[in-house]
Amino acid sequence: MSQLNQIIASLLSDINEAKSKADESSRNLARTYASDDVLKFFPVPKIGIQNLEVELKYAIESVEEKPFQSSQSKERLAAYVKNFSDDLAKELRMELNKEAITNELYKSLGSYPDINWEKNVAKMINGELETATSSLVDFARSIQKVQQTIQKAIPELVPIVVKTEGFAAVPTEKGSYELISFDKSGARDFKVLKEYPSEKEAIIDANLISSSISANKLVLSDFSKDPVSKLDAAKIKAGSLEVPIQVVNAKAVNIAPKVLFETTFAEKAVLLKNPIRRQPWLVGRPAAAASTTPRPNAPANQEEDSTLQEIASAILKKKMIQLEAGISKIAMETVSTGLQVAVDIEKLKLVKPENIMTIKFTLNSQDFTMLDDNNNVSIL
Repeated sequence: MSQLNQIIASLLSDINEAKSKADESSRNLARTYASDDVLKFFPVPKIGIQNLEVELKYAIESVEEKPFQSSQSKERLAAYVKNFSDDLAKELRMELNKEAITNELYKSLGSYPDINWEKNVAKMINGELETATSSLVDFARSIQKVQQTIQKAIPELVPIVVKTEGFAAVPTEKGSYELISFDKSGARDFKVLKEYPSEKEAIIDANLISSSISANKLVLSDFSKDPVSKLDAAKIKAGSLEVPIQVVNAKAVNIAPKVLFETTFAEKAVLLKNPIRRQPWLVGRPAAAASTTPRPNAPANQEEDSTLQEIASAILKKKMIQLEAGISKIAMETVSTGLQVAVDIEKLKLVKPENIMTIKFTLNSQDFTMLDDNNNVSIL
């Protein structure tokens, strides 16, 4: 609360009290006059104040702004945070799903992320923000901490694809991994019909298959064509590994399965021995900034594609700017300003004349209250 309103309130209270004391003095005089044989014929002296002009000079010593934490402002902030969390989770789900559907590396994710993912992420974000914005003091720093917390959680919420030697361990909507082979154009050509609990195990098989291809020791057998899907299948043997494989897309339905797979693996052998180098000036960004940067301690031939994680990070960064602006607006609209003022003459002497302000107001007789002996409003 401003100190100035306390000063004015005290001033008005003093005026009221002065009027009360004047009335008490008049009452005592009236009793004296009434008991005197001569004075009783004279009118009782009484001073009346019809109008009182007050001029108060003051100087502001300091100004302090504090968030006004009323129940209404807290409810408004909580509603805003809840809506923001829901909107952020929804945008994350829509954009990640859009990319997963069109990106060859993430097609096995199917309908990821689903509505349950969105609800859980919204709940997590809302919980973090409720804690951080319990007070509107230094909210910018609090929001930054929330962003860092969510950013750290993204690797757990959004999957990556691990690639090596023309193969990729891709996440599936079941929560497992598939081992997919890609041709020189980056399109899927076949997949290993085996479910992997982790990308690490899938990459182990990928390296084993690649080594057998490069050494011309891969064995193909059991060629067949599915009568329903028209997709070709076969079995490969690479060292101790023996697994079935299947063409992902029907490239050439008129080609015999044996010819198709032999051609596919011949092309992959050439690709493994002469890998395509995508130069920075072709892809438009330095290799160090590419999404396929090898993770620390990973094999030299292994890299990650974190496209979905990058999309999530970009959305989070954009939305957090909006969040700070929204909370800033609420904070500005619910702030209270406190003034520390000086009114005594000694302090005002030390202040430059241009920094001294004046409040003027007028009171009439109706603004005064007559009190009786018990400090109650008089009926007179």
